[in-house]
Amino acid sequence: MYTKTLNLSLILALIVVVLGAYTRLADAGLGCPDWPGCYGQLLVPDVVSGEYERPLDTAKAWKEMVHRYAASTLGLSIIVIFLFAAFRKTERAQSIKLPAFLLLLVGFQGALGMWTVTEQVHPGIVTTHLLGGFSTTVLVFWLLLNQRTSMQLNQHVLKRHKIMLVSVIALLVFQIFLGGWTSTNYAALSCGEYFPTCLDQMWPDDMDFKNAYFWGPLGIDYEFGVLENQTRSAIQMVHRIGALVVTAAIIALTFSFKNYTILKNNLFLILILLAAQVALGVINVVMSLPMFAAVMHNAVALGLLLSLISLAHKIFKNPMTAQ
Repeated sequence: MYTKTLNLSLILALIVVVLGAYTRLADAGLGCPDWPGCYGQLLVPDVVSGEYERPLDTAKAWKEMVHRYAASTLGLSIIVIFLFAAFRKTERAQSIKLPAFLLLLVGFQGALGMWTVTEQVHPGIVTTHLLGGFSTTVLVFWLLLNQRTSMQLNQHVLKRHKIMLVSVIALLVFQIFLGGWTSTNYAALSCGEYFPTCLDQMWPDDMDFKNAYFWGPLGIDYEFGVLENQTRSAIQMVHRIGALVVTAAIIALTFSFKNYTILKNNLFLILILLAAQVALGVINVVMSLPMFAAVMHNAVALGLLLSLISLAHKIFKNPMTAQ
């Protein structure tokens, strides 16, 4: 039951991340102006009273509430995971520390979900909420990998290659932050439909990097963004540079690991996901952020992270390579 619950939780976590991206990209983050209900109801109401300033948009409200229902279900499943680990009802030995941290993380995620609404989609809070969703999925995935029989590696992985793998994962996490910051500041289309240029220039002179990563004040409405386009274009260009760095780093990683034949399937999957992610990024720019491509850009970023985490688990949790 523990493994089944982990499998269910992983599926739910993936759904929650995708729904979160869809809700954000559909501008439905404030579809319900209160929390945890929607206009004071557990279901989206047909009509609302005059105490709410924001008019009811039923379509956006349902997008937001479906996301909340899925997130709440995930939270319940993670409570079950913690209880299984606490009472040692697991197939393979599992320390209580990671499930306990996962439970705390999900609680913090709930608070971030509330603050996303009460602080009117503040970019810093929404980006942190995004990273929390990715972190939750990674932890559930790691717990699931712990319950599986690991394939014994017949080669010793060099220390420098382990460090390289950890560094690439860190770079990808930072790039995911940059992507979240780009999205939450509505900067994805700030360079127009131009690629690789920005506003038909290789490097626009008026880009404002000074205010690009400023944590704005609380208590104001951030829906549709508050930054000038010069600042948004700077955010977009940093995200593009980050994508270039991460792409080069992952290619270098796969080249360095080419002699570990038992890892070739992992490396092949990583390269496929990388190619898909780059293609989706370009499509989002030149086609003005089509919804399917934009949501998939988030989903594939998570898939790429999980593929690297799977590789790390295979290396660091294997008896032959653990030393």
